Amino acid sequence: MNISIFFYILISTVQAGLIYALVSLGFNLLYSSTRIINVAYGEFMVLGGYTTLWLYTLYCIPPPLSLPIVIILSAAISLPIYFLLFEPILKTRNVEYIEVWGVIVAFGLSIAMQGLMTVAWSAQSRAYSYLEEVISLGQITVTLNRLVVIAIAVILILILYYLLFKTDLGISMRSVIQDPALAETLGLNIRFIFILSFVISFIIAGMAGVLLSMISEMSPFVGTTYMIMAFVITVVGGIGNPIGSLAGGLILGFLDVLIGYTLGPGLNLFIVYTLLVIILITRPSGLFGRR
Repeated sequence: MNISIFFYILISTVQAGLIYALVSLGFNLLYSSTRIINVAYGEFMVLGGYTTLWLYTLYCIPPPLSLPIVIILSAAISLPIYFLLFEPILKTRNVEYIEVWGVIVAFGLSIAMQGLMTVAWSAQSRAYSYLEEVISLGQITVTLNRLVVIAIAVILILILYYLLFKTDLGISMRSVIQDPALAETLGLNIRFIFILSFVISFIIAGMAGVLLSMISEMSPFVGTTYMIMAFVITVVGGIGNPIGSLAGGLILGFLDVLIGYTLGPGLNLFIVYTLLVIILITRPSGLFGRR
C-alpha cells in the first residue's frame, strides 16, 4: 500500500466515521432517554441535506452557513411531531408500550416523509458541487470539501460533548438516561427532558444531513441506510454512551471505507450486519458498555 492510498483510506475513514458518529449520537440520545426507536431518524437527516441543497442552488448560501437555518428548521419541526405523535405514547411510562408503538408511529412518519420529499424534490438523486478543488500535498491529494466536513464535524461533536458532560442541562439528561425513576424522584422535569431530547436529536440529524450533502448525493430514500448505521453504531458503542457512539462511528467508518476499497461497496451492509450479530452475541451491552 503506497502512501497516497493510505491517506485516502485515513481521510475517508475519519470523514465517514465522524458523520456516522454524529448520526448515531442523536439516535442514541433519543432512544436512551425516551426508549423510542426513531426509525424515521434518517429522513430528518435527508431533510437537512435537501434544505442545504435548496439554499445553495437557489440562493447561493454556502452549506456551512446553512447550518443555523437547518438547526432552527429541525427544532421547529421536532416540537409538533413530539406533541402530536410521541408525547401520548411517552405519557404511559410503560417501556414495552413505548418501544412497540414508538416504532410503529416512527415507521409511519418515515413513509410519510419519504413521500413528501419525493413530491417536493422527485425520487431522482440530486447533488451540488461545493469546494471540490483538489489539494495536493506531495503524493497526498484530497478535495477541500472533505476537509471542511471533517473540521465542522469535529467542532459539532466537541460542542455536543461539552453540552452533555459539562453543563447542568447535559448532566440532567444523562441522569434520566441512567435511571429515569430516580431522576424523577429527585425532582427533575422528565417531560422537559423528553422534549429537549427530541429537539436535540432532530437538530443533530439535520446537521449531519448538511455535512452529508456536501460530499454525497441526496435522495428521499437514502436516510434508511443511515438510520440502520445509527442503530448498529448505537448497539456496538453502547446504549446511552456518547463516547461509544464516537468510537463506534469511527470503527464503522473504517470498515465501510476499507471494505468498499478492497471488496466493493456491495458487501458493506453484509459486514455491518455480521458485526452487529457478533457484538450482540459476545457483548450485548456494547463494546464500551451502557451508561
